[in-house]
Amino acid sequence: MNATVENAAAGRSHRKGGQALTVARWMSRNVITINQADPVSLAFELLLTNDIRHLPVLSRTKLVGIITDRDLHEAVIPSDPGHTHRSMYHTVKNIKAKEIMTPNPITIGPDSPVDQAAQIFFDRRIDCLPVKDKKGKLVGILTSTDILKAFLELREILGGIQRIDVVMDAKEYDDVLKLLKSQKVSVVSTGITPYSDLKRTVFSFRIKDANLKKLRSLLRGKGYSVLPEN
Repeated sequence: MNATVENAAAGRSHRKGGQALTVARWMSRNVITINQADPVSLAFELLLTNDIRHLPVLSRTKLVGIITDRDLHEAVIPSDPGHTHRSMYHTVKNIKAKEIMTPNPITIGPDSPVDQAAQIFFDRRIDCLPVKDKKGKLVGILTSTDILKAFLELREILGGIQRIDVVMDAKEYDDVLKLLKSQKVSVVSTGITPYSDLKRTVFSFRIKDANLKKLRSLLRGKGYSVLPEN
């Protein structure tokens, strides 16, 4: 028997900027695997003792399939209801992992956006993605539970964000930014869109920790045009 635990080191726990939204941020890095020639009984043991639902199957170091708890459930349900418990045990004992695995599973890279993974889960009706690096090495595993954790974390991050749109000349950007910061406002990001007056631009500040009504009033008092203008 050749069950292994791979310590997937690719990706850091904390990323900067957009990288925080990649698969690497939420995938599990300690991947428990099984060899394709190992018996299904070992797969049972690994899933139960490690409290997991997905087991990547390797041929040496190459990912060739995946076994889920559903695969195991189907493996122990006899097609012939007349089978005894003893005959079921012998059947399972003699089955190899490769006989019940899903071959050639869909995979994803650690630097892929986490929303891309969520879309794959939805489109393909799966709830697990093995993660492989550019060299094809298994470096992690992402499950639907990890996607839910990502959603909850992002909701918490984005929950307090508001937006204020200021119409101004690009030269005024630094002054407005300083004014926002003087009010202890955290500027998360800034976007720009064209304005009807081609000499000016709409700067959209995504901000946190702000009294939006007070901030609009302050900016207008300084002579800035803040949308909505009424």
